[in-house]
Amino acid sequence: MIRFNKKIVKKGNVLKEDTGIKVSDLVKLLGEDSMSIEFLELLNFKSIEDEFINIKGATTIVETQKLINSKFNKIDLLSSLNNISLYDDMEFTINFHNICSSDYFEKLGVKNISVSPIYSAKRDFFTCLYQMDKYANKIIQCGYSDLVKLNFDYLKKVCAIDKKYRILHEIDEDKYYLRAIISQKKYHNYDNNLTIVIGLLTLHEEMKRNNVFYSLNMFEYNESFVKMYFESSDRRELKDIGYVKNIIIVSNDEIKREALRFSAVCSIVFDETKFEELIMLPRNIKSDILSIKHNQVPKTAISELRSISDAKKIHDELFEDISKIHTIRNPEQIKFLVREKIEKAKRDEVKKIKGSLINELDKKRIRNVVDLLSVFKKIELLAEEDIDALSYLRFIIYQALILRK
Repeated sequence: MIRFNKKIVKKGNVLKEDTGIKVSDLVKLLGEDSMSIEFLELLNFKSIEDEFINIKGATTIVETQKLINSKFNKIDLLSSLNNISLYDDMEFTINFHNICSSDYFEKLGVKNISVSPIYSAKRDFFTCLYQMDKYANKIIQCGYSDLVKLNFDYLKKVCAIDKKYRILHEIDEDKYYLRAIISQKKYHNYDNNLTIVIGLLTLHEEMKRNNVFYSLNMFEYNESFVKMYFESSDRRELKDIGYVKNIIIVSNDEIKREALRFSAVCSIVFDETKFEELIMLPRNIKSDILSIKHNQVPKTAISELRSISDAKKIHDELFEDISKIHTIRNPEQIKFLVREKIEKAKRDEVKKIKGSLINELDKKRIRNVVDLLSVFKKIELLAEEDIDALSYLRFIIYQALILRK
């Protein structure tokens, strides 16, 4: 569904007037729930509420998130299997009954809803039912709705299962979607709003401690996911090519086990006249600064944020790796490594654009490293419509260019 696709905001889309945001305006993203209040207290918000966060693009991030908040409400609904049925006529839906115990639905005067599963929600729903996901998916695809309902109704008779379901309510269309099944125990809702607040405040404090400035390089997002790339004012010369910039990534997936993550990566600027750059995206284990899981209490999460100072060490190690690319003697061989990985890729998002990526790689012979970076940038641009495909390309380019594999 197009409405749930990940979108991207580049630094070129940021207005000149967006030089940052006031702390008191930033925290308006948060609600008045106990977790948000506790975080603000732990961050000593009152002592800095009048300060200005001098990060270009910060207002763009906040206004984008506000727009998403105005379109979707998220409800965590606890339901037993006995209060669930399947299908709305011939369309596969998951139907929740007797939901008036939810404050949200009680205010709406709604007792029953039909939801369409998105992302991996349908698979997760059936996996919780004795691992019947593959079987259920197959008979759903074959159109055997009566068989699906028969199996499900029998399971309701023989087992009692209570689960908490993350429901998305699309306000304008008044439609409901099942986003995921979430843990009933020790689940702390580190959502996108909180991630943006924590990310900007952490970098704000880092700028105050050190002689460095940050600005938004790129922002990837949808209703349940954010990934913010902040480039620092640090620049390091890259022999015969250009220079390297340090980047801090602050990301969050509201559903995955590791909710809030800070990572350190670098980008190579190889044509300053066109501002062309390639972001080097290693595996998490190489670039991780810190990660906060959904089962961590706010006090522990705040203490984790002190690890932001580890970014310097990671950036230094990445620069040392990147600085060796000027020694590449056969850039065609590096291009071939990337081409081979694309040809063998089994990911659906890559398969859709595989032909155009290979055609771009095959257009001309690569003479030097700058040519190589240029063609890699061109295939990146071809993948921009799908953020997952773009992330995959960045990783395999890093593998070929830096690890030579």
